[in-house]
Amino acid sequence: MKRIMFQRALFIALFLFSGCHFGQRMAIVVTPSEVLPEERAAMQTRVFMASDDIVFSAMVATLQDLGWSLDAADRASGIIRASTGKRLEPLGPKEEAITSFEWRRATIEKRGSEKDQWTRWDEMVAHIEKWPNSRARARIVLSRRGSLPAMSYPSKVDRREVIINAPAKEESVEVSLDEVYATLFKKIEQAVQERMGGGLK
Repeated sequence: MKRIMFQRALFIALFLFSGCHFGQRMAIVVTPSEVLPEERAAMQTRVFMASDDIVFSAMVATLQDLGWSLDAADRASGIIRASTGKRLEPLGPKEEAITSFEWRRATIEKRGSEKDQWTRWDEMVAHIEKWPNSRARARIVLSRRGSLPAMSYPSKVDRREVIINAPAKEESVEVSLDEVYATLFKKIEQAVQERMGGGLK
């Protein structure tokens, strides 16, 4: 239990101090602890006291305000797909779950060159549907994505100089941190209220 609490605290701290906040672009953080399916559904889902049309437009506007690119927005199906711009980072999506500060520091120092870094971006898929009593339900799934290009580098095997050919690599990790979803849903709720004439003062 203490380990899980430590991991959650570590990744919340990384989220808060990453320099990327919801006023500019949303930073997504992954928690390494296992999450039960019902817990995942609960953190990813909200029911709004508004029509699905209002929630759909509020979510689109919120994502645009946060700097996300809309890859698809199909009102008929209620599906929204969005992504952030690509950037270079030293750690891959799965490596972010490693809590050893020594390993993280050494790895970041070792990957100082651009050619050694991951191309990183975040993705979101949302589904908005009608819900009983004139409400709408939204389900959001956030993922951290990363890719490394194929590369070749010299190495020694049995005291012989050889060339290692590393294939291209891609990773995707679903975000499982309740605080990240809660923050995004709060922004969407504010946009919903504004569209219903009850914007926050």
